[in-house]
Amino acid sequence: MFGLNRQVRKLLEEQHGGAPRDGLNADDTSLLEVLPLAMLLTEAMAADDLAGRATGRRRSQLRLDAAILWREVTRRSGEVRALSRAALAAEKALEAYGPRSAGWARARCEQGYSAMLGAEYFNDPGLLDAAERAFEDSLSGAARGLAAPYAEIGLLTIKGRRSIPTGDAQSARVAAARFTQPIANLKAMSGRIRVARMHSVEGYILRSELLCAWGARLNDAPLLRAAVRDTITAASGLTPDFEPLTIARIGFARAAAQIAIGEVEEDAEICLAGVNLLNGVLDEITLGQSPLDRARGEFLLARGRQVLGDLSGDSLSYERALSGFDRVLKITGNREGLVLNCQAETQRALCLARSAEISRDVAVLNSAEKALRSTLAKASVVRDPESWSLLQLNLARLLLARLDITRQDRGERTGARAALTSALDVLPEQSLRALGRPAAWTLDLVDAAIRDPKRPDSDDSEIRL
Repeated sequence: MFGLNRQVRKLLEEQHGGAPRDGLNADDTSLLEVLPLAMLLTEAMAADDLAGRATGRRRSQLRLDAAILWREVTRRSGEVRALSRAALAAEKALEAYGPRSAGWARARCEQGYSAMLGAEYFNDPGLLDAAERAFEDSLSGAARGLAAPYAEIGLLTIKGRRSIPTGDAQSARVAAARFTQPIANLKAMSGRIRVARMHSVEGYILRSELLCAWGARLNDAPLLRAAVRDTITAASGLTPDFEPLTIARIGFARAAAQIAIGEVEEDAEICLAGVNLLNGVLDEITLGQSPLDRARGEFLLARGRQVLGDLSGDSLSYERALSGFDRVLKITGNREGLVLNCQAETQRALCLARSAEISRDVAVLNSAEKALRSTLAKASVVRDPESWSLLQLNLARLLLARLDITRQDRGERTGARAALTSALDVLPEQSLRALGRPAAWTLDLVDAAIRDPKRPDSDDSEIRL
């Protein structure tokens, strides 16, 4: 590790022409990526210490530097305490800068991105509201500088995420087009402001992720292909030596879009291309460098294998997916309230249920039912209506599969009816009506079977999601 520290320090000095350095600064965000998490944490604490001893304009800049460093620590670690320190450092930077100055706008923008990251990681709507107010404030002053296009991207991202449940393909394209100008403005600034270049890349990544979410929700392959194109543009000019984590994020976004295209078009080869891409990206990321990036990549890889299982009915794909979700939970299990942890638990339970259906082994079905009910009881899942409703649908599907195998109703129809009813109470609110239609149809069959168990279709066990 000491040898690595010296190599990294030398690399940082070379980037600044050998000039002596007193901590990282706000224009060095790409250089942060070569630091392992432990060294990044040391830099963040050092920035706090330096800011406490500095005076005048230097103090305000160091406060902003500390906020940026702590947000990066949060992004890689998923630690709530790091997010709190990022917010505190940004607040102190605001106090140090003059009101409505360019520095003030930039510090307020940093508050917005910290809050947006917290909302994404911990599913806190209040933080999303706070981020929106921060970005609007950043755009309200006369001297905005770099903060203006960067805040615009933040605002567009928030509005885009909020519109995903209800928007159609045309509204998705309009929202995506609005990113073009602020990204271009950041590119134009990159010649004189080093960090502007990386902010423009972040804009492409955020837009790609939005397009992927829209395309997956709407089953719209053209939107998903637009997401892939954004990742290709984002990666242009980046080098693994200096931007390894940004390149990894771009790889994750591209692979997620490819897997979604494979799912929408029922093309296993496209999905497999995404899986293979993820394998290559994960080879370059260690837990010491970024635990959360590693966990996110493992999650996407497991989801890709899960989709391959859905497309091919191959039990081995589900087994590999289960192992992947287990790896995610091993990394994220001690991070309280982390959305990724909830998502991994949910998808693992769903994967286990589908694997049990394929095996048609009653003992495996019983084990899967126990896992589903255990996951449904967890507070993190209860707070996530979409995950909760998907688990209810798959619980009903599993119960009906067991009924179809045993031909003996020991409460399966009643349990399936309760699960389907619970899911249907939530699905329309979450704009998941496509899932609601087959669930409602199956609920009608179950009701009919309960009323008259001797009907020819009373043992129908299929729920198509």
